Amino acid sequence: MIPSKAFAQVILLVLSSLCLTAQAKDLLAVGTSFSQIFELQPNGEYTGLGVDILNRFAQQQSVNIHYQITPWRRAISMVERGQADILIGPYDTPEREANLAFATKAFYRDDMVFYARADNEIVWNGDYASIKGQRIGKMQGWSYGPTFNEQTKSLNINEFVDIKSGIERLSRGDLDLLATNSRNTDAVLAQIKIPKAITPITPIIDVQDGFMAFPKQAKFDPLRHRFDSFFDEMIQNGTFTTLGQKYRVTLPY
Repeated sequence: MIPSKAFAQVILLVLSSLCLTAQAKDLLAVGTSFSQIFELQPNGEYTGLGVDILNRFAQQQSVNIHYQITPWRRAISMVERGQADILIGPYDTPEREANLAFATKAFYRDDMVFYARADNEIVWNGDYASIKGQRIGKMQGWSYGPTFNEQTKSLNINEFVDIKSGIERLSRGDLDLLATNSRNTDAVLAQIKIPKAITPITPIIDVQDGFMAFPKQAKFDPLRHRFDSFFDEMIQNGTFTTLGQKYRVTLPY
């Protein structure tokens, strides 16, 4: 029989071991390629505002974060199933909240806009009746806000898995409008050549905020709470504002 003092020491050793194991845990953060938010450079380095935030979080928490870029729907599914710990950059929607646990605060903001060919005088005044009959492209798996989702049910919508394809189709005249965001679209436009120039038109479609999201399972709650506390500190001490300026990203605060 183990004396009570010795037993207590054993328990402390076990708990200490568990704490060290938890602190040394490897985390997997996933997402798709988002300009200025989550990108893979030719040298194999992951960069962007989301990566910078998570690297600082990992350093504070003494954990290792590994990154993986996958198609967007696969990334969402991996986090929903608990196969990955963090999803970088999703917009918050009621549908996603059913299967994902979102951080308390967003870390970037996007204006959702229509792009059109510069030589095509499309009439868009915010009323979806004004673009009825137009051929409209959108990105597969993206959220554009509840109004867009409802109003476009009866419109001619084509979905694309990547922005480059949508831009090229719009430039060739196979589309009249492409629904996207300026941040991602301008980054792609800077890298490719297209037959005809395209340009964003006003008014904007909606404003969407991007978050870190975590698996819904209760065992991931401590990770999310620790991230929320860390991110609050970043906002309060000004680090978050500095990073936003570094990556030229619109911040929600």
